[in-house]
Amino acid sequence: MNTSMTRQDLDSPRAAGYSLIELVMSSALLAILVFAVSTLSVSGGQAQEYARRMTRCTEITQEVIDDMRLEVVSSVRIFGNDLEGTENLAALDLDGAPLPLGNMRLPTVAANETIRPDTIENAITGNCLFFAKLVWTDEYECSSGKTYLLDVYRWIYYYLTPEDGGPNPDHPIGINIVRIESEPLIDGGGVDRIADSADRAEMLMHLADGTPDATGVARDPAQVVWLRGELPSTVGTFRQVDSLNGSLSTTPMAPRSSPWQVLRSDEVINGLLSYRHHSIASIYATQSFGVGSYGISSPDGDGFPHGFEVQVIGPSSARQVHLHMVVSSTRRTGQFAWSDMQLTVDARDL
Repeated sequence: MNTSMTRQDLDSPRAAGYSLIELVMSSALLAILVFAVSTLSVSGGQAQEYARRMTRCTEITQEVIDDMRLEVVSSVRIFGNDLEGTENLAALDLDGAPLPLGNMRLPTVAANETIRPDTIENAITGNCLFFAKLVWTDEYECSSGKTYLLDVYRWIYYYLTPEDGGPNPDHPIGINIVRIESEPLIDGGGVDRIADSADRAEMLMHLADGTPDATGVARDPAQVVWLRGELPSTVGTFRQVDSLNGSLSTTPMAPRSSPWQVLRSDEVINGLLSYRHHSIASIYATQSFGVGSYGISSPDGDGFPHGFEVQVIGPSSARQVHLHMVVSSTRRTGQFAWSDMQLTVDARDL
């Protein structure tokens, strides 16, 4: 056999290309690489969207709780879970307003306490807020030439209402928070200090008709005189102004019913969160949300306290209102975005 090779044999081109095995391995590696890049891209997008929702949730919580803070600093009376608080709340007209949760509880006004978690023996936390705030001081010059100043208040009530079938053990949402504002209430103590009966009647007619004050500003008509600190069941706590002669009646006149009823403002009542696509977090939220940091959580009835907790502490000369709010997004795909925020407000409780 001739085993010698010629130069022509050495110089001839060999067959070139990829084998089937190399092609399969290359395709598999490429598929793995595409899958990894796609997964990272999707995960990154989801993380970015979650961060955006967390930021938005924090912004909304800050807006709502800051609005409460600005109102509480103008308070003149904080209502607590006692006879005065429950009687006054019962006098507030809620007809046609969103239905409160079944377990609404005013905070106990604790003069000698500090902000703390409740104990079974001493629970002070509430999950609604009810107070009277100063809305304006009316200055008016009567025909006699004398000028008088009278404070005018409104009651403000923040409470929780169920929404979309909540609260539900299957998810942390389903609760809205509602703000109710009452009609203007004239300071009864200031009215009683006007000694001249003719001046008092003229001043009351001015307030009842909403005519311009000494500065030329016309405000909402105020027809009810309220004696702050007294029980609604006590005769004289509420009196109604007769705009014809400025006299005061201890019996309510239409459209008010007997016993006394404080009407709501004509403003449309809306929940503060639903149109923002967020919800007060319920007690069924995960522990990381921070729900029930102060009140003792209970699933009984509609549950308590959920993601809105209020404590009122300190003596009347140095009253403080502690607000704790946990808000969740209502988007049910992916993780629920949430925000836990709290602050303490110095308030007047006269």
